[in-house]
Amino acid sequence: MFAPRKERSIFLNEIHLLSFYLSKLFLFPFFGKTKFKQFGYYSTYFLIVFTSFQLCFTLLLSGLNDFIEIINISPNLGVCVMCAIKYAKVNSNRALYYDIFEHFREDLWKTISEYSAEDLKTITKYTKIIKLINRTLILYISLPLIAIVNICPWILMVYENKVGKEQKLLLPFDGWYPFDKVNWYFVAYIWESLMTGLIIFVYAITDALNISFVACICMELKLLGNSLENLINPEDIENITRLKNISRTHENIKRKLNVTIKRHTFLAKISSELNITLGDLMLVNYTFGSLFICLTAFTFTVVDDLYKSLRYFFFFVALIVAILDQCIMGQSLSDNSEQLAEAIHASNWLYADQQTKRTLLMLLMRTQKPFQLTANGYLVMNLDTFTRICSSSYQFFNLLRTIYQP
Repeated sequence: MFAPRKERSIFLNEIHLLSFYLSKLFLFPFFGKTKFKQFGYYSTYFLIVFTSFQLCFTLLLSGLNDFIEIINISPNLGVCVMCAIKYAKVNSNRALYYDIFEHFREDLWKTISEYSAEDLKTITKYTKIIKLINRTLILYISLPLIAIVNICPWILMVYENKVGKEQKLLLPFDGWYPFDKVNWYFVAYIWESLMTGLIIFVYAITDALNISFVACICMELKLLGNSLENLINPEDIENITRLKNISRTHENIKRKLNVTIKRHTFLAKISSELNITLGDLMLVNYTFGSLFICLTAFTFTVVDDLYKSLRYFFFFVALIVAILDQCIMGQSLSDNSEQLAEAIHASNWLYADQQTKRTLLMLLMRTQKPFQLTANGYLVMNLDTFTRICSSSYQFFNLLRTIYQP
């Protein structure tokens, strides 16, 4: 049976909103892109990579002997490189994203009971979570961050001019140009504003895509748990204990269990592929996350420049949120997959026949190995990992404060 139209419609609205954002970045549709969309994708990728090289040249031309200049440029360069990797990953793994998108747009709803209040409660809960993810990352973090980084330099210059201070030409980020930035200030300002907006937007939307899909997987795992708990319902128990329609009852139980196992197998497959797809990104995040958090925190606490302090404070917050999102994503996936074992124990399995009991035992053994998101298999992304990243960042921060001599 199909799920009620209301719950399905609200859920699909969020999925379609995500596809709308992706289409603006030329990542959707995953297949069958027009020539214009293909041109848009390669142009966007070129701009991100070009900005990365610009910052790389800036870092090299600084002579690597100005400590503040190095820690001023490095986080920007790291974010640009991460953004390029994220953008290319979504496109190169579009078959996986297409399968996940189509599954939650169509296939999922063919297996949800219309009359299960627990299922509807679960769908409503995770729809709100996905809605919160989309709104928070894209509307409440990205747009304000773009506005702060791009508008603050201009506001501060106007303010310093009015109070009679020496006016400085401020830019969203410090990049190298093959021309005099003073004479071509507005050209540099427009370029950096556009690239800042593009990179933040790409970073946020690709994160929203991955986190939303993991939330969808968690939702279906919860629905599978509901199905297992209701595998043998009171009516089935009554038929079995009264020896009434036993064969038909057991066949119905087996049919429901087989559907559940097929859904679990599919979720295990896409979770494993998603783990492989995101493994490189999570390894880079873990390796450099502590360093970039430390550098941005150090910069906004020691530099004697209001604009740079504000810029790197918000940069610091954005990095914390980005890493926390990935760790929460991994923790939620692991927790929801482990809860299937509890659902099996609560499934009234004592009333099942021997074949069903063996099948449940095999499924129970499979649930002992939870779904995980890892940094290329080196470590599991969860809240413990986030704690370690924050701890390492704090240690590096204290070390820098100790050795720094202004």
